[in-house]
Parts: sequence; structure tokens; C-alpha cells
Amino acid sequence: MSESNEGSEPRTGTGLPGCLILGAIIFVFGGLVMLYTFVGMTQNRAIAGFTEDEPADVSIPGPSESEVRTAREKLSAIRAASTQNRADRILFSAADLNTLIATVDAASGFRGNTRVREISSEGLVAEMAQPLRKGFLTKGFRYLNADFVFEPELRKRTIAFRVTDIRPANGQALPGPFVENYAVLDFFKLDPKNETIAAHLPAISRVYLEGEHLVVETVPRAEGGE
Repeated sequence: MSESNEGSEPRTGTGLPGCLILGAIIFVFGGLVMLYTFVGMTQNRAIAGFTEDEPADVSIPGPSESEVRTAREKLSAIRAASTQNRADRILFSAADLNTLIATVDAASGFRGNTRVREISSEGLVAEMAQPLRKGFLTKGFRYLNADFVFEPELRKRTIAFRVTDIRPANGQALPGPFVENYAVLDFFKLDPKNETIAAHLPAISRVYLEGEHLVVETVPRAEGGE
């Protein structure tokens, strides 16, 4: 047996299974790249339909001393109701909210990209310029310049604003899932780490819209309550 094997070529596999596996991996990987490229191109085209190259100007004109005083007095009323442990009902107009966005640190995240247009039966309507990435393989941003419609929500640690509708300034329709994603994601809320918000939020019992106002209600806390 040993003599008959002398001088013969060593036995090796044909390599066919390995080639098939490698080919399958390349095929799948190539398919995924093509898929993601296609998705990215599709997203890019879709986003281009309702966005613009430049952000809209949604800056808030500098409020007057009277406007700043009025808005801050309303914040002070919430603080007083909290520290004195009593019920109160404080109403904020669209002008009050714009003044707070322009002047209060807790609302600084809205500064430069948000201006409240009105408060009505539809909700809190704000002009916004939201940056969106152009696509999967494309760098840079386009801007969703639109009227966002919000409903305020009192959360455990913050006051959030849930998106109920988005109306692009260029008149284009938005895909339904796009609006739904905005509604699900927690983009628009006051910073829960802000010490002032954390200190007085437990006293707030309700936040809602009524007529042309955002209403904040406080309630006395039980003795020993948090």
C-alpha cells in the first residue's frame, strides 16, 4: 500500500464547497450593499421632495422688557405655587412661549429653530427648521421647513410636546410613517436634568391647551409626598 502511493500527488479537496460558500457570502453581501444603496437613494429622493437646501428663518424678534417681565412672572407663579404647596392655573400665550424660548435656558434647545405661530383648537402650531440627513450614502443635510403641530404632555420628569402633524412650507405631502416616527421619538421636551424643572415639576398636575393658551395647573402635594 505504501509503495503504490509513492510519487503520487497528495490528495486534496476540489475546493468546490469552499468556493460555493465564498460565492454565497459575496452574493449576499453584494445584495445587501445594493439594497442599502437603493434604500439610501430612495430615501434621498423622498426627503428631497419635502425638504429644502437651506433652513427657514424662524428667529424670534427680541422681546420687549414688558414681554419678558410678563413671561417670567408666569414662570414665577408656577414656582410660587410649588414652594407654597397650593393650587394655581397659569396661562401662557404664543407670545409668552416665544419670549421664553428667546430668554430662558430651559428652552434653549428650541432657540434658532422654533417659533410658535399660534395656539388653537388644532394644537400648538410652531414654525420649525429641522435638519435631516440627505441619505444613507450622502453627506450633509437638508431642512424640513414646516409647521409642526404639537400636543403638550406631562411626563414623569419633563414636559414634552408630541407631534400630531407636520405641514411642509413647500406644500409637499409627507409620508405617513415619517410623521408617525416624529410622534414616537422624544425630540421635543424640556431638559429633565434642569434643576428648576426637576424641583417644581412634581407640583404640576396638568399641562394642556385651552383656546389660545397653554395651561399649566399645579396641585397641593400631600404632606410627606415627593
